[in-house]
Amino acid sequence: MYRNLFAIPRRDRDREWVYFCGHSLGAQPKAASSYVRRVLEQWAWEGVQAYFSDRAHWVDYADRLREKLAPLVGASPASIALAHTLTTNLHLLLASFYRPTARRFFLLIERQAFPSDRYAVQSWATWWGYPEAVVELSELVPSTEAIVAQIEALGERLAGVWMSGVHYLTGQVFDIAAITQAAHRVGAWAGWDLAHAVGNIPLALEAWDVDFAVWCSYKYLNAGPGAVGGLYVHPQHHGHVPLLAGWWGNQLETRFAMQPHFDPAPDARAWVHSNPSPLSLAVLEASLDIFARLDLPAYFEAVRSLHQRLRGQLQALPFVEVVTPPQSHGAQVSFRLKVKDPRQAFQSLLSAGFCVDWREPDVIRAAPVALYNLPDEVDAFAEAVAALDPTHG
Repeated sequence: MYRNLFAIPRRDRDREWVYFCGHSLGAQPKAASSYVRRVLEQWAWEGVQAYFSDRAHWVDYADRLREKLAPLVGASPASIALAHTLTTNLHLLLASFYRPTARRFFLLIERQAFPSDRYAVQSWATWWGYPEAVVELSELVPSTEAIVAQIEALGERLAGVWMSGVHYLTGQVFDIAAITQAAHRVGAWAGWDLAHAVGNIPLALEAWDVDFAVWCSYKYLNAGPGAVGGLYVHPQHHGHVPLLAGWWGNQLETRFAMQPHFDPAPDARAWVHSNPSPLSLAVLEASLDIFARLDLPAYFEAVRSLHQRLRGQLQALPFVEVVTPPQSHGAQVSFRLKVKDPRQAFQSLLSAGFCVDWREPDVIRAAPVALYNLPDEVDAFAEAVAALDPTHG
């Protein structure tokens, strides 16, 4: 759709990858270098004065980007903050929201959650003295009805639900609105890992009454390796839940007064501990300026269309098992190969020029991203998979 605005990673000097790994690290916006160069020049010319100069004004750079990010998460800018990394933000928000009691202490997470999510949730359960509090969903690819039933079974013993908007392994899109509502009906909160969701599927966090969420920016947001993370806190919680304080979370008007007491920002910025790097923010801004050109509903339909084009061809192959549910998906197609040596078959796809990835124990993930991937690439990849047919050759 906007392929000419991205640098497509290369296998070598003369050949580009067919790059289907935007679910892991998005392609670089070509404009990113100029955005970063601008920050480097500001640093060179102004030094520390760039934090407050009219030209740069780094002190509120992250705050200004919230306007550009808001449409992608479906939230008011005040409910968003850009800082830290996903897991750090998760810990900060669990410190605020996980307040277990002897009666209500269970935490529900998806089966085979991304390890950092599991570690964080388990850390807080153990910290509070409830090491057995973490409960997994019964199935790897569950229906919404099954998730709601498990929430209702835990009932008033459930402190919170922590799930991914899109499962990193299976590519399943969960019904954030329905699951959040189910959690609220039993008096629990609902928090969401949106690492594989932001920029991949439509989101409406405030309309869905999500309590809090975190994400990274280096996948579908194309902000580069180790990019700044983001967090969301519903407005009803601003100023009404405890939090771990850090200097950058002070109101901007009093931050540099160096007061001994914390004067929290009136919104999601209160959870920010440290100064986000302007260099990292610059790459994110380069990508957000591309998203600003899009008709988002049409774009997300294009995402679904590329997925369906790929899954349709893979499903027609008798030795391929598509793991991702047919109606609950974004870009990613997760599949298994029923061949003698699946890992070797995966390596042959890499050798043929297709950048996809492998996740243990036996899942291949491919995500054609509508911003920079083409239907012809989808067809070529499906042909390469078809060539692995164990009944031939």
